[in-house]
Amino acid sequence: MRRSGVDCATKLTAASARNLNDLGFSYVARYLGNSWKTFDAAEAKVIQEAGLKLISIAQKSANFPGYHTKAQGIADAKDAEIFATLVGQPAGSAIYFAVDFDAKACHMEGILDYVDGLNATLKNYKVGLYGSYAVMMSVKNKVDYYWQTFAWSNGKVADHIHMHQYQNEVTVAGIAIDKNDIKKDPGAWDEVVVPKTKSLKVDEIPAIHIVKAGENLSVIGKKYGLSIDYLAKLNHLVNPNVIYAGQRLRLEGKAPSVSKPKTYIIKKGDTFWNLEKGLKMKHGTLNSLNPEVKPERLQPGQKIRIE
Repeated sequence: MRRSGVDCATKLTAASARNLNDLGFSYVARYLGNSWKTFDAAEAKVIQEAGLKLISIAQKSANFPGYHTKAQGIADAKDAEIFATLVGQPAGSAIYFAVDFDAKACHMEGILDYVDGLNATLKNYKVGLYGSYAVMMSVKNKVDYYWQTFAWSNGKVADHIHMHQYQNEVTVAGIAIDKNDIKKDPGAWDEVVVPKTKSLKVDEIPAIHIVKAGENLSVIGKKYGLSIDYLAKLNHLVNPNVIYAGQRLRLEGKAPSVSKPKTYIIKKGDTFWNLEKGLKMKHGTLNSLNPEVKPERLQPGQKIRIE
């Protein structure tokens, strides 16, 4: 059965993602990064909940001769690893980098250097490359995944590729897309095979985990049988989606409980002023703790916060 996919720069909503699925598309390739065309963790969830498989693209420009050097490959891989981690991309899935121009024989040395930089730097994800037939043939056996475009390919299609982009700039379900033929599993998010490991006993869980590049709380939690919420509370993480390589995370100990605020029941004759004086509070504290309460209308039996 032929499998179809799209790639697009448009941010997908629940409705547009469902529409693509209803039209028979199985895969969506979207851009990592922080520009107008990139996706975040919320969009990734929307795409997957619509029944689509998500593929990650990392492309800043990569559309002119001279872009591709080893140094650029290293830089692009570092950025891609960071952004993939932020959106919760599972380790072991693919990130596709690009050679988005009509590359000639004279450009292939630089492209191979670029690939060397990617391979040397990308640790927790698989390297994919997008380009013409000539590019696919030049990088054969040098990356993990291959995505060929029909552009600049003169009708040729390499037999080792995972995806073939065969039509550009088509409007479907109200969004501009490129169409792709999925020839082999392309390293989408939910196609990752996670090796089985023996489950850890409670006494085998270390006190501290040092975060590795590409890890997120979901990956760490699954490793030790701990919930994301538990890890976030235990480590006082404001944003559970943001952790960094080298960070020390506590794995054991009681997660901080959320204490109930202390309250006071108003008695006849009470005012904020005399309560603050009796409780040795700074003037105005009770107003700040009880913004919904009108001090001039206090009623006996009314409950207010005092801490």
